[in-house]
Parts: sequence; C-alpha cells; structure tokens
Amino acid sequence: MHVNGQVQLWEDTHVIDSNLRLEAAPGHTPGHAVIKMESAGERALFAGDILHTPLQLLHHEHSSCFCEDPIQAAITRRRLLGWAADTRALVLPAHFSGHSALEVERRGESYAVKRWGPFPRY
Repeated sequence: MHVNGQVQLWEDTHVIDSNLRLEAAPGHTPGHAVIKMESAGERALFAGDILHTPLQLLHHEHSSCFCEDPIQAAITRRRLLGWAADTRALVLPAHFSGHSALEVERRGESYAVKRWGPFPRY
C-alpha cells in the first residue's frame, strides 16, 4: 500500500522483485526484517540483527541485550536458521567479525557452521 506515493507498508513478507523479498523478523526491535535472496538456484539470507555471535547458532535461545522480546527473537532465529540450513542458503550476518558469510547445518536441536564463505578475513 502506498501512502502519498512515498511509503509502502507491508506485513510478514514483501516482494521487492523476482529475486529479493523482505521478511518480518520480530523480536529484536519493532519492524525488524531480513532480506532473502533467491536467484538461479542459489539462496542467501541477509540476517540483519537476528545473529550477533556464532554462539547463537548453537544456542539460538541466547539473545543480545538489545532484543526487546528475547523469546520471540529466539523463535525467529531458529526459524530463519532452519530455512538457511534446509535450503543451503548463504547466511550474511551483520555483526560477526572476520568472515562475512557462512553456511549452516542442523546439529540436533541447534545449528553449526558448515562452511565459512570464501571471503578473506580482515
């Protein structure tokens, strides 16, 4: 829905184009969203604030002190990590130092780094 031609309001999911969509990622801050990309059989998750440390892969229930709803943040984190593991999506967290991307895999009820992206460490 456009308001005065300047703002497009959306809920749950918003398709940007055939390859990109915004998806609501509640729990961290009001209105928080992630970007999912799918193109030519490849997938990526631009994870925004759902991940602050690799520890959250093993313990998705751990939230940062900035999460306004830690329980919902954990639910969102688990859902999105599950999608990434199931679809072999490249995860691009905003807050990890060093590597810029990773693939995740399921480890029981948790997740783990399957492989770091082929980017140089800084």
